Amino acid sequence: MDEVFQEVVRACIEDKRLLDIVKSISKMTDEERSIFERKLSFYFMNRSSEEDVQSYRFFKYIMENDNAARVLMEVKKHERGQG
Repeated sequence: MDEVFQEVVRACIEDKRLLDIVKSISKMTDEERSIFERKLSFYFMNRSSEEDVQSYRFFKYIMENDNAARVLMEVKKHERGQG
């Protein structure tokens, strides 16, 4: 597992709000993801605080490939005591 992946998993374990976001994204259709990505880009376009940059990176990472589903699997393993 890469470092970013592990960091996102830890964050989701510690913060249920982030976990809820990952769950929602994992359920999106391709079209919904596309719309959401456009909205994210627009929202973060002129934001440059460290918190905004980290949030944008989190969203971009979760939206890539099957990262949302992979994170959810790791969180579930942790919850069952296997992680």
